[in-house]
Amino acid sequence: MRVDCYPEAPSEWPRKTVGEVAEIDPPYRLEVGKAYPFVEMASVRESFGGIDRFEQRIWDRSGLCRFKKNDLMLGKITPCAENGKAALVSNLPDDFGIGSTEFFVLSPNDIILPEFLFAAVTAGPFHRRLVSRMEGSTGRLRITRDTLKKWLALPVPPPEEQHRIATALKLADDAIQEARGELDATRELKRSLMNSLFVLGMPGRHTNSQDTKIGPIPQGWAVRTIRSVLADKPDSKTSPLSRQDPPGTPILNVSCVKDGVCSLADVTYVDVSVDEIERYRTQAGDFFVLRGNGNRDFVGTGGLLRQSPEVDTIYSDKLIRLRFNTDEVADRFVPYLWQSKAFLTRLQSKAESGNGLWMMSKRDICRELFACPPTEEQQEIVALLDSTEGQLNAQDKKVGALIEVKRSLLQNLLTGKIRIPEGAIHA
Repeated sequence: MRVDCYPEAPSEWPRKTVGEVAEIDPPYRLEVGKAYPFVEMASVRESFGGIDRFEQRIWDRSGLCRFKKNDLMLGKITPCAENGKAALVSNLPDDFGIGSTEFFVLSPNDIILPEFLFAAVTAGPFHRRLVSRMEGSTGRLRITRDTLKKWLALPVPPPEEQHRIATALKLADDAIQEARGELDATRELKRSLMNSLFVLGMPGRHTNSQDTKIGPIPQGWAVRTIRSVLADKPDSKTSPLSRQDPPGTPILNVSCVKDGVCSLADVTYVDVSVDEIERYRTQAGDFFVLRGNGNRDFVGTGGLLRQSPEVDTIYSDKLIRLRFNTDEVADRFVPYLWQSKAFLTRLQSKAESGNGLWMMSKRDICRELFACPPTEEQQEIVALLDSTEGQLNAQDKKVGALIEVKRSLLQNLLTGKIRIPEGAIHA
């Protein structure tokens, strides 16, 4: 039975299935042997964020999807479908493009605007139902063509109202893109600062350098080992089998460490003894290093736990815990240092491969050298990076708030709770 995904929408708006308003996977005629813009799944941002980049690939009559400007691309396999890997094709550098076989392509017909269709199929009421009906084996679930084509209905307002709705949503999207641009610029500033501060020192501060085992460093700085600034020996443990949901003791894992931070958002849960909780309990200031990963670019990366967990939380055997002696090094100096390209490249060069994994030993970590400024300059470097980090956090929250505003606006526009009068908004 067909499901009306927007039952609250005005009754005068006819309900149509996707198959009635768009052609699914149109068989566009392409020139064999010609290179076309290509979109792989990794090139499409999550949360319906659009296409990041086009590559080039030769068309050879393979099973790749085909699309043109104003078509919609929907990821159909788990977890891409659930994570909102979807895009409205714009700025296509050719008449046609090709993409991963794991996309559905929707080509809107004359009764619906591409921008309105994209809004309707990616909004929560439609998208949640779409992914809830995925079929297949565990880990390989897919949206079915029948579900997309026949079973989920959406409202189709008159063309003029579709246009007003699409224009309002574009204004929201433009605000989000502007905020994301500011966020990206601050991230690049932070990367640039980290790659210079730990090699050259505070801007304009040093004119003379000295040659060392790790290359030139400012005069007056020292070369030290990570071991020399630790408060305790590095520690790691053997993890029991974990699960995604409670009950159990929360445990930090590899997915918790990202961009220099160790987040509690992605903990899993384990059954452990009181003694194990006591030994491996985490607290604010703990720094966790990935000791093993299938990708060499991730092994050796680290993240700082900025706040103590509200409940007892331990950490996985895939992580090595470091605690720094604040009498030897300024608070947060080494966690910031760990994100600098020069330091991390040296450390990762020590990783060894075996059984498909790149591994880092506690011994290698302890022996790693770094350029250590006087305490006062360490504190200045930390203060500068703290300020940049604070700006990043504020901008990230701004992006999140704008996304929530758009989500609410989208829901109200698609259900008719907000009706935009003619002439009230202009493209």
